Amino acid sequence: MRQLRLVGIHENGEELLLSSDDGSGFALPIDEALRAALIRAARADRGTPEGSVLAPREIQTRIRSGSTAAQVAAESGMPLAHVMRYEGPVMAEREYVAQQARNVEVSAPQTHEGYRAVFGEEPANLGEMVAHRLHAFGIEASSLNWDAWRTNDGAWVVVAEFDLAAANDRTNIGSIDEDTQARWSFHPARKSLQNSNRWAQVLSELEPLDAPAAGRRLTAVADSPFDVDAGADDAGFEAAVADSEELLDVLRSRRGHRLGTDEDADDQLAMMLSRGPIPSAHPRSHDLDDELSGDEDFTLVDDPEELDGLPRLYDGVSTRTSHITVVPGPGARTVGHAEPSATRPADELIPDKSDDDGPVKKKLQRRSSVPSWDEIVFGRKND
Repeated sequence: MRQLRLVGIHENGEELLLSSDDGSGFALPIDEALRAALIRAARADRGTPEGSVLAPREIQTRIRSGSTAAQVAAESGMPLAHVMRYEGPVMAEREYVAQQARNVEVSAPQTHEGYRAVFGEEPANLGEMVAHRLHAFGIEASSLNWDAWRTNDGAWVVVAEFDLAAANDRTNIGSIDEDTQARWSFHPARKSLQNSNRWAQVLSELEPLDAPAAGRRLTAVADSPFDVDAGADDAGFEAAVADSEELLDVLRSRRGHRLGTDEDADDQLAMMLSRGPIPSAHPRSHDLDDELSGDEDFTLVDDPEELDGLPRLYDGVSTRTSHITVVPGPGARTVGHAEPSATRPADELIPDKSDDDGPVKKKLQRRSSVPSWDEIVFGRKND
């Protein structure tokens, strides 16, 4: 096989001029096959696998998702300098999102001294709270690094990395079995943060480590023994109140209606009245005590003869009737002998009606009688 060397490009720009060792000249057309062969040869010289060339947008997407320029260059086989040409704008975007997350308020103003000594009367944002918590643990603030990257669902992951080697041994943070990286889920549009691991909760929440534990407040309760009768009275009172309210509702609904117009309402009212007397809506259990403690004196009777169940009157008045006296009415005639001083004025005022019996009877005879129903329907017998 003869070896050829490149002499140059033809004037038309479509052919390559070649020559051999003996001076013979040759022309090689520049076509697609030649171009593909040259690209494959260049990739083989750089050690880049075929088909791994990334577009600038793909490079920035990978960096925005958390990859570094060195990682993208190593995965794609592209030169690091070529990848870093597209890294700057994306890294500025990630830093801006992390700054937005640090400005999100994570605590409202608190009243205890631990909070007011650090933040005063102002709310605390994420950056200030994390710096305060790391200082309380004895971790240097210079070891803190913030970063953010975007996930496939559109949310951002905000991380805070720090060096835990300088932490105080007195703090109980050794029990957190995680790497020294606090992670939050951040939505810039809503400015909302959510804890993604235990470190995020410890560094972004002041309670309960810095605030004094609130004691349980106890209230004295009156000691009263359980009374079954008292509970029964309460139940009776509630039932009486319910019956009274039900009766009032029925009476209000029947206002302006006569009996017989609404049979259902009449039956309901009759049913309630058949239960017996409605007790008072507000019975007072101390009424009997007030009556017993009044000014009147009561005498207990111990004689069995006096406890015979008969009604009692005042002393000197007999409860057993042995003589019945008929008291004459105002229009009756006096029978027997009457005392002149007591009955004479009354006799003068009350006339004797024996003389007037005749006219009275005549008047009664002249009064027309009311005909009966049969006489109205069938007529009088005289008719």
